Amino acid sequence: MPVPLCFERLREWDIAGFHLITINLQNGFFDSLMPFITDKWNFIAPLALLSLYLIFFRPRRDLILAISAVAVVLLADGTTQIFKDLVQRIRPCHVFQQVQLLHGAVCTDSFSFPSNHASNTFALAAFISYNYRKLAIPSFLIAILVGYSRIYLTAHYPTDVLAGAAWGMLLGFTVAMVARRLMRFSQADEPPRTDATKESLVSHTKPSQ
Repeated sequence: MPVPLCFERLREWDIAGFHLITINLQNGFFDSLMPFITDKWNFIAPLALLSLYLIFFRPRRDLILAISAVAVVLLADGTTQIFKDLVQRIRPCHVFQQVQLLHGAVCTDSFSFPSNHASNTFALAAFISYNYRKLAIPSFLIAILVGYSRIYLTAHYPTDVLAGAAWGMLLGFTVAMVARRLMRFSQADEPPRTDATKESLVSHTKPSQ
């Protein structure tokens, strides 16, 4: 099958998936939920409180991971924007103007492929799941909802979200592995405590007679 025909077939599936989600699967519950899910500012306050908790009440390891998590989101957001400027795909809300925007949805003038929301949330989900296995399911569930909301609100095609998710997970797992290795190196560089050092610490902790 010639390459242009492959791309044309993919484009047809992409548009069909977009119309399936934005028209056939539209419902009142999602009409209320998706604008909230897609608004990143609704997650700023909880993440800020979590960061403060990690800084003041958790071990140094968790603080390093929190800083690395912020770094991976910034990396995902910046690199995805570069891809957008290179591909320059018009958002579907500008192409299919007959699709009605929901209240709270915004059709921006930025490009569509890939999705920043998807790359950022999937990068963070991958990073969290690598370091905290028990949080893998809720992290990826939130990321999937965010990605779905971008299609539902006519801001992206399905392939925009899939590409953003794939790129985000690649970055998230890569940064997580690098951060883990760096923490091991930093721990290996710390001088081991000798018996004399341990005895000195014990003697300082004993109460005076």
